[in-house]
Amino acid sequence: MERRDTDIERDPETGREYEHLHTTRDESIDPPIASSEVVSTFNPGRRAMELIYLVFGVIDGLLLIRLVLKLLGANQSAAFTQWVYNVTDFFLAPFRNLLPTIGNNQSQLEMSVVVAVLVYALIGWVLARLIAILFFRNVTVARRSDRLRPRGY
Repeated sequence: MERRDTDIERDPETGREYEHLHTTRDESIDPPIASSEVVSTFNPGRRAMELIYLVFGVIDGLLLIRLVLKLLGANQSAAFTQWVYNVTDFFLAPFRNLLPTIGNNQSQLEMSVVVAVLVYALIGWVLARLIAILFFRNVTVARRSDRLRPRGY
């Protein structure tokens, strides 16, 4: 009979965790027939959650870049600035003129962008939680391989 134990140890200096595996074998029992088993566990809902977080993270990131560019008074004829403004205009459409813009002609704080960032973050979190509720389950796949079994069995 074989028993496997796992100990987790934290290094006090670096804070890293180290996993130590210990295998003990009871020799009083006849050894089993040589075979191996591969067990893997995956979760189908996890990839969907990661994709949702990625998409809404990119949207929020672009909106935050727009907020910083407007706040710092970036040159509007620069290609990068135009690209960011054009891409984020689509995501800002529902929030256009929701709140006033604070500042002068060069440096502006668009409060609508702040609200849009919060709303898109909330929508992303809600969708990810919904995917977790609907599709989260652990799927375990086990395969037995008898290649190691001696001949004649």
